[in-house]
Amino acid sequence: MLAGNHKFIGFTFLITFQLLSFSIRSSAFLDSIFPTVTVTLINEASHSVYLKCGFDESGEYKGLQKMEPGDSITWSFVELIFPLRWCYIHIDEETYGAFWAFTVFLQCHDCQWIIRDDGAYHFNHYYDVWKKTRLFFQY
Repeated sequence: MLAGNHKFIGFTFLITFQLLSFSIRSSAFLDSIFPTVTVTLINEASHSVYLKCGFDESGEYKGLQKMEPGDSITWSFVELIFPLRWCYIHIDEETYGAFWAFTVFLQCHDCQWIIRDDGAYHFNHYYDVWKKTRLFFQY
């Protein structure tokens, strides 16, 4: 019976210590659970492209934007559980559609995208390569 009390006291001490350390470092802890994600898009196409993605200060999607060759846009947001942030891109009359600018499966906190004449590419940090992404929701 006495051994059971020692385990309970040890467990209580551990929980109390964890709660105290959490309150001291709560900001760092929350940042590790809900990190800030930055998305960057660069137009490397040979012509202007139109897109709808990114967010304004209130968290709403921005309207249709025109990107000239060489232009780039960047925006950031806090990742909440299962973020699904998409971009619609119109490269030309045959290449258009939407792609996920950030999803959990991309596993990036600095997501980089290049728009080329043949589609959208995201940078895979694990393999250190640009990977073409299939456009979907085509109309």
